Amino acid sequence: MIDWELVEKMWPDLMRVTISIREGRLNSVTLLRRLGSHSRKNEIYKAFREVGRSVRTVALLRFLADPRAAAAHHRGHQQGRGV
Repeated sequence: MIDWELVEKMWPDLMRVTISIREGRLNSVTLLRRLGSHSRKNEIYKAFREVGRSVRTVALLRFLADPRAAAAHHRGHQQGRGV
């Protein structure tokens, strides 16, 4: 389950981080270093993780809803296996 309450609570902080990256005031290496230290206790880390889960879920649902994408994926796997 995605913790939407956490995402909502942390939304202003998530947006601040996102804007800082976009404007070049924070680079991804620094962010990962900050989030990596004690990341399990870091609420921003947890909120970003929840957002990532939701993005992956939406992408999977879109893939499953598109029969052409599923067929192309299946063909690609068969070719990769030499079948």
